[in-house]
Amino acid sequence: MGTTDVGARWWSSGAAPASANADTIADMRLYVEIGLVPVSCDQCGTEVLVKKNSDKHTSVQWTSDATTSCPEIAEKVAHGTPAAQILGCSKLKACIDAAVQRGDVTVPGD
Repeated sequence: MGTTDVGARWWSSGAAPASANADTIADMRLYVEIGLVPVSCDQCGTEVLVKKNSDKHTSVQWTSDATTSCPEIAEKVAHGTPAAQILGCSKLKACIDAAVQRGDVTVPGD
């Protein structure tokens, strides 16, 4: 884990970095905890946590290893695409879009 990961992953241990002030901690919680909604892929059953920050911005937190739980991503990795270069799964994106249309995932201002 690189040094940039430490601040971004503080929530996994439940303790914020010593250098974080109260506003920073509140911002981190807002972006990584508050408003996340579970969405499952209709194709493979993989569940992720989703938050819409705007019509165009969707945050997705995987609750499992995408390279093993998502067949579409696993196939791309098997064919040589580095996992870090895979932007996501088209089937899961469709499920997230459907969850937004149903109102299960809300967009601020809607």
